Amino acid sequence: MRKTVLNQKHWFVFVMDALAVAVSYWFSFQLRFDFHLPAEQAANLLHTLPLLIAARLLAFYSFDLYRGIWRYASMADLTSLFKAVAASQVLIAAMVFLLNRFNFPRSILVIDPVLTVVLVGGIRFIIRATREFRYSGDTKEFPKVLIFGAGDLGESVLRALRRDRVNRYQVVGFLDDNPAKWNRRIHGVPIFGGREVLAGVISKNLVDEVVIAVNHSRGKLIGDLIALYKDSHLLKKVQFKTVPTLTESLARSSRAAKSLRNIELGDLLNRKPVRTDMEAVSRLVKGKTVLVTGAGGTIGSELCRQILRFRPKTLLLLENHNTALFYIDKELKELAEKVQIVPLAGDVKDRTLLNNVFKTYRPALVFHAAAHKHVPLMEANPQEAVKNNTLATHLLAETAAAYGAERVLFISTDKAVRPSSVMGTTKRLAEMVFSSMGGASSTKFMAVRFGNVLGSSGSAVNIFKEQIAAGGPVTVTHPDITRYFMTQQEAIQLILQACSMGSGGEIFVLNMGEPVKVVDLVKNLILLAGLEPEKDIAVRFTGLRPGEKMHEELFRPEDVRRDTGHPDIFMAVPEGSGSSLTKEQVMELSSLCELPEPEPLMRRIRELIPAYSGTAGDRKSVPDNTETF
Repeated sequence: MRKTVLNQKHWFVFVMDALAVAVSYWFSFQLRFDFHLPAEQAANLLHTLPLLIAARLLAFYSFDLYRGIWRYASMADLTSLFKAVAASQVLIAAMVFLLNRFNFPRSILVIDPVLTVVLVGGIRFIIRATREFRYSGDTKEFPKVLIFGAGDLGESVLRALRRDRVNRYQVVGFLDDNPAKWNRRIHGVPIFGGREVLAGVISKNLVDEVVIAVNHSRGKLIGDLIALYKDSHLLKKVQFKTVPTLTESLARSSRAAKSLRNIELGDLLNRKPVRTDMEAVSRLVKGKTVLVTGAGGTIGSELCRQILRFRPKTLLLLENHNTALFYIDKELKELAEKVQIVPLAGDVKDRTLLNNVFKTYRPALVFHAAAHKHVPLMEANPQEAVKNNTLATHLLAETAAAYGAERVLFISTDKAVRPSSVMGTTKRLAEMVFSSMGGASSTKFMAVRFGNVLGSSGSAVNIFKEQIAAGGPVTVTHPDITRYFMTQQEAIQLILQACSMGSGGEIFVLNMGEPVKVVDLVKNLILLAGLEPEKDIAVRFTGLRPGEKMHEELFRPEDVRRDTGHPDIFMAVPEGSGSSLTKEQVMELSSLCELPEPEPLMRRIRELIPAYSGTAGDRKSVPDNTETF
């Protein structure tokens, strides 16, 4: 039925174009002879009209004028119309003279194409204007919106908001920091000025929502706008929202109006968009069998989603949490087309399981995301931390090398640099495992080191949000404590990029931007919830806990820093003592993990990592397991 309707619509357009071409041809003759058409020229008109209509319509068809949708007519359609009329005009002129009608008025060959463009193009744009008028309607009773960003993205947001028949809005105006745009209009909507007039515009126009619609460097801008609004002490409550960039909208295949969302913490990170060499990643992944450990976790699951985009042959999901494995398996199978998804319920510490997996599937790429990550819990359970984060990593690396895997990438942390916690030391020991494995086989071993990922399961950010939702207080360990933050998507893209460029033995360090004061992050979270710090939600400082550092680092003093050619990825090359871990040392750690008390294990760890400054193993006090900063 739908195909029939579409064909009927095409025929209607076809007939309308034929009528427009005929009318423009007739009118051009009337203009040429001041509406007193001689009989001889009337004969010229009648004899050449069928040929002209046929030539015009054939050109329109050839230039795809019937593939467009009238209500979305644009400059591209107008350009195609110009080309079609110009091409058909050459054919028409040739036909006129071939028919020996030398008394044919040459001025018609100039007047007619102009009128044809006006009539045919006018019909299309009248349809679009009619649709815009129907969608605009009376919006006085709808929420009033102010758009910051009078560029391409802002203009597309305006059009999308006007067309949305479900969520209706009244766009009162634009703001933009470019003075050249001030006091001008976009589709009739005024551009009031820059950010300094924000409070005045909100107050005068009773704005309900401010939509941030800029493509680049949004983090500082959003923070500045929210601060300007709060400093103005306006009584009116205004909600700040943003919209995906043009690139994000294409990736998500979503309409801008439906993509309006509240400002998230990741939007406030003042960092440039990540640039990923998609071709290099595609060459790395496409058609291969890929194993992801910890596939149900925050990093592992997002890693699986990104890998799936590059069409591996088989994607193996190793996860010891059954519920997490169930959901990521279900999600990926719904997204996968020709990719085999294999859920593997089990633990990366299981030697038999790993041997069976590698023997059966022979994965070429291994991404090791499985880990115990919560600092306070690992302070209380150092043996388990070493088993899972260090010994399991060594077992996985040995098995991958034995079965000839191409590349194995280990996901480390900034807490591995001059560690003060058990979790950090176990990650540093795992980095040392990979350094020692580098020259032992053809498998390329590499590690990626980065900081906190926003929104990861059990993270402090999620706990802050829970505390805010409960009415506070929000607990922070120290007013000056800082951390590195990045979004899940940024982290995974750079992990894949680092794996594609690694030659073995490297520790890649991702560009985390500037460290963020945790108390500032908490205040932004409170503001984003529509509340005011200390007035609506209290912030309480609890003091540093065992294993916690004031400031994280990305490089050790002993590391040699090297450029990789990628602006967001650096390389740390470990040198000197303590840069690798032998198999004998791994066996010794394994034996110490079987002892009932952690003190012997921690003494040995201090010998292996002299920079370790923690106090784990002291049973005199039990650390607070609340995950805060």
